[in-house]
Amino acid sequence: MGGKLLRLASVVLWAAALPAWAQGVGWRGDGTGRYTEAEPPTQWDIDDGTNILWQTEVGKGQSSPVVVGRRIFVTAEPDVLLCLERDNGEVLWRSGNGYDALTTEFRPPLDERARAHKDCGYAVPTPVADQGSVFASFGSGVVACYDHDGRRRWIRYFDRKVVPEYGRTASPVLAGAKLLVSLGGLLALDPQSGESLWETPGVKPSYGTPAVARIAETDVVITPNGDCVRVADGRTLASKMGKLEYPSPLVRGRVVFFVGQPAVALELPERAAENVQPEKLWETDELEGEFYASPVYHEGVLYGVSNEGVLYALDAENGEIVFQKELEIGSAGGMPGIEYANIYGSLTLAGKVMLLTNDGGETLVLAPGRQYRELSHNYLDQGSGASPVADGKLLLLRGGGKLYGLGRR
Repeated sequence: MGGKLLRLASVVLWAAALPAWAQGVGWRGDGTGRYTEAEPPTQWDIDDGTNILWQTEVGKGQSSPVVVGRRIFVTAEPDVLLCLERDNGEVLWRSGNGYDALTTEFRPPLDERARAHKDCGYAVPTPVADQGSVFASFGSGVVACYDHDGRRRWIRYFDRKVVPEYGRTASPVLAGAKLLVSLGGLLALDPQSGESLWETPGVKPSYGTPAVARIAETDVVITPNGDCVRVADGRTLASKMGKLEYPSPLVRGRVVFFVGQPAVALELPERAAENVQPEKLWETDELEGEFYASPVYHEGVLYGVSNEGVLYALDAENGEIVFQKELEIGSAGGMPGIEYANIYGSLTLAGKVMLLTNDGGETLVLAPGRQYRELSHNYLDQGSGASPVADGKLLLLRGGGKLYGLGRR
């Protein structure tokens, strides 16, 4: 009984810490990549175990973990949802969500099933969870809901023919009492039953996850393609606000940032209407390269990193470059003596430090500010395209088929 009360108390504290508009925790926490109360370790060593609290074999995947109270939810290839104990990494339960889990009536024939990309797989979208449920969406088109103890509440397959070249990677989002999934467009489901509520086929799919925002008291989501969609009914209020191929837009108050080529900042209106006309604050085409990682904001500075290994710091007020730094980390930039890697994981602010990772297992720990300052360069045996997640003094990183729990010893 005491354990149940402890879990309930921790979930209540977690819910109280969420932004007013947020209804769940998922990719990058609330979507911003900011864990402002975190105190993660700044150094670790896989060889001598320095600050490695635990490591658990979960299976490969590029989705990020999600922390709710004392539980961690994460997906793995090809269709597995796992729940781990936060403090020791013990696997509490795991469940497969493949086509065989569907009832025969709704199971698609073999020739109609979405194929997984060889480099990405199905387990790229990050789960999203609220106080009682966890929702997982897979590149296969399967979406499932569980309670925190591993009892499946519903599972559905969505037959959407549109599959991007590198598979379905956008994560599900909870907003306005709806579960939003990106499968051939934007689709709203009833979180309790999985029933379809509305669909916007005109909203083109993207690799990035939609960002939740509010216009007055109206919940909206901003897609990477620059659509502003009202959550209540799926009406598109604005289009072509920005254009991102891989990252997600970043929302701060009424300002929406699109960090790529070009980078754009727009301000949403104070009042909602049937048609929204955002005000463009600035635009710059001075950022070069391909952007897979989503940006992060801290104290007036917007940070973005290209896959070529260049970190950009932009003044969030006017878009001017505060600094740019060619990083000594594996990337597509091809620096002499440095192995090739991709910077898929998004930038993460964890308390007083910023984390930057690649899929080769490297993590730079940086001091955010208007000058570049590197605090440490850390390594795992293998990497992942997942983004770091911080929770208090615990830092979660994926590497190969393992999930690592890092903390100061």
